[in-house]
Amino acid sequence: MSDPMLREKKFLKPVLHILEEKSHDRNSIVRQMAVRGLGNLVYGAPEKLKKHKKFLMVILIRALSDPFSSEVIGESMKAVAKVLKELKEKDIGSSFRDLTQEIRTYFDNEDDALRLWSFVLFGILARLTKRKWKGYFAEQVRQSWVTLLLHLQDPNPRVSVECRATFHLCVPFLGLKRLQTAVNEHLDGTAELKPEELQVDICRHLAKENAELLENLYKSTIMYFFSRWEEIRAVAAKLAGIILEHTDRQRMKWLNLDHLLMSLQFLKKDPSPSVQLVATEVLNDICPGRVLGE
Repeated sequence: MSDPMLREKKFLKPVLHILEEKSHDRNSIVRQMAVRGLGNLVYGAPEKLKKHKKFLMVILIRALSDPFSSEVIGESMKAVAKVLKELKEKDIGSSFRDLTQEIRTYFDNEDDALRLWSFVLFGILARLTKRKWKGYFAEQVRQSWVTLLLHLQDPNPRVSVECRATFHLCVPFLGLKRLQTAVNEHLDGTAELKPEELQVDICRHLAKENAELLENLYKSTIMYFFSRWEEIRAVAAKLAGIILEHTDRQRMKWLNLDHLLMSLQFLKKDPSPSVQLVATEVLNDICPGRVLGE
């Protein structure tokens, strides 16, 4: 696919037709290689990419939901990344919506590589988004930002690094300049991230600026009490405690304290000692001096 021959019309169309056909093959390795070939069009015939952008995006987005092979999905993610780097927002067209939604489904995937590439792609979309899809992408960020915040402490260090870059790119879409400034202070440069300090600053700013996003933060955080990763469960429990500590409970009409206490009691019996410890500390902070659930 890197051969300059592809730039000739008589060669390119038959090759694209063959790769499209093989992307449906029964053999997952053949599907994977077909998707790789389509992504490598950016090397062989970059000037033809925009002409065939719709054709490419349809096939690659379909491959993102391959039901039988994570290798095909991963290959498609890499191919999409190559293609997107050569396009502008206006070039993606209606594929933008399907692509964004498909990428988000992999944020919590158990496969480290798929999580990593999902964050990479979401970051690329954040860079691309300027006008036409800005409102739509902003809503997608509002639905995803808590997930990104928690995965800053992903159990895989490479994934956490990519998540950090993507989180930084996405915060402006929340539309809160003071919050963005606070986040920038934590994420700018190469200094070691201090997640708890970042979380405290976020909670303080949301308590003053946006009660709706604070509610979103809390409710999404509680859901991660049941994450498959002990690191994320511990982070979620700690974050729930930070939310309560730095906001006025009287204004948190949506807070079901009994449900939170019950959930933390559940985490006290978690298989992970680190999760047990965090849950116990948060419970003691919420209800000091009380013996809960005994």
